[in-house]
Amino acid sequence: MDKIKGSHALWAIAKNYFHYMASRYPVMCLSDEFYFFPRAHDALKFLDRLDSLNAQKIKDDVIFIKSLKDIMASFTESKVDLEASIDLKLLTQSMLTFLREFDTVKIWKKDPTLYLKIIALGIEQIVSRLTTIKINTAEMLVARLTQIPRLLKEAKHNLGSIPQGYLEVSLEFVDCVINYFKTLPLAKLPHGSLAKETIALAKKSLDALGDFKNFLTRSSPQEKFIKNRQLLTHILQDSFSYHRSLEEIFSIASREYRSILKELKRTAKKIHLHKSWQEMLREYSLNIRNTKELLNLYAHEIKKLKKFLTQTDIITLPKTQNISVRLTPPFMKPIRASASYSAPLTKNNKEHAYFYITPGTPRSAKFLTTVHNEFIFVTAHETYPGHHLLDSVRRNLKNPVRAQIESPFFYEGWASYAEHLIDSFGYISSPLQKLVGLRRKAWRAVRAMLDVGVRINKITPRTAAGLLTDLGYESRLVALMLRHYLLTPGYQLCYTIGTYEIDLLKKRYASQLGLKKFHEILLEGGQIPFQLIERRLRAQ
Repeated sequence: MDKIKGSHALWAIAKNYFHYMASRYPVMCLSDEFYFFPRAHDALKFLDRLDSLNAQKIKDDVIFIKSLKDIMASFTESKVDLEASIDLKLLTQSMLTFLREFDTVKIWKKDPTLYLKIIALGIEQIVSRLTTIKINTAEMLVARLTQIPRLLKEAKHNLGSIPQGYLEVSLEFVDCVINYFKTLPLAKLPHGSLAKETIALAKKSLDALGDFKNFLTRSSPQEKFIKNRQLLTHILQDSFSYHRSLEEIFSIASREYRSILKELKRTAKKIHLHKSWQEMLREYSLNIRNTKELLNLYAHEIKKLKKFLTQTDIITLPKTQNISVRLTPPFMKPIRASASYSAPLTKNNKEHAYFYITPGTPRSAKFLTTVHNEFIFVTAHETYPGHHLLDSVRRNLKNPVRAQIESPFFYEGWASYAEHLIDSFGYISSPLQKLVGLRRKAWRAVRAMLDVGVRINKITPRTAAGLLTDLGYESRLVALMLRHYLLTPGYQLCYTIGTYEIDLLKKRYASQLGLKKFHEILLEGGQIPFQLIERRLRAQ
């Protein structure tokens, strides 16, 4: 098999894989909420389907994906060129990630939020997200509503040993999903029998959700989180193709944390000789009176960042695409941070991306905006030059493998790198904002330390909570942070360690290539393992 034929044969397998996953899990493949699924374009062909997590079906899916993986095993790097070998690695990673979550960990037996996300996001996709393609909204909505009781029946059959964290989040989440269904804009649908059927099905869905809530209420929590060194090792090796030891990763994150604390103290002394950086950040408050002002603050920051990047010319910006700054949908608040990004569902550049903001709690006609003091860095992380730019590049890649596969390691590493990229080019002028940026870096380092440390007995959740509290985060917020972080092994280290690897590549190659060219090669190669990025950089 020559190299060209090998590449084409690999793309044929990829096409089969993406189509299969899209047909079996259309909601999860269409949403960026599920990092263990590809962003398969064919999911748009199955808008009348709601994902099934039937145990026998999952068993069949596992068998099929293993068969594809076995076929790919016949490919070797001697049969394909560098770019095809990267495609091979990405496809293998994607398949291994699915197999780990659904065959090894069996997340569908542990996490009730998986079912609730499929339901809420599946309906939201039809009702409010797909604005640039013509679909019969009423028919698709009826089709998906019809399948909700079936999915919740599967949930009650599958869920057994539910970790305490998953159960706590699920009990909050189910109430939000119930409220979402109560406020569905069914009145916008055409009148007639289809509208009446939709209303009836929405009622059945509400009844099924109420019954599921009772099921969760009766459930007894099991383990608090998955404390498994071997699992984290497999995540790094199989899903990220990353081979530093857990001890080395912990050491990198610890050094980062200690270094940032020293920098925080030095920066604080330049601002005020007799105040600590913690005191200064506690006193730092945005003058935000309502949600409209908060949303406008972020929207204005997007424009400023885009203009700055255009002027500095350190990165190629994608074609113009609108980013809508909106409040986080109420049903997503238990599983989303204070700010988050949601990419367009189609490849149409006219479709909006969404930058979601969760305001603080109203108090005396003001909003608690402690978290939103970070708005500059958060906007850079989520939009330009972070997630939005990265997603825009990925979605428009001609290579079908790289256009449809994301890697949280690269995805979050790049977005965190984006934050200190703008700082290094002078975008951050406020001394207080420099403190904010440093604290965010320390916060991410603690997350990496926790992610790895609890699984190699280097740190306890209680110690990590103390470190986060010392950084100035409120105890109630810290408790929510820890609950979320401990339930996503392997994800929390992506920010600090991903940035660390990008910085290493930058030191080695940016001076030779020029920074803009370095960024272009980095992004246009897709979200690939760092050692393969280095091979592409060397080839330049």
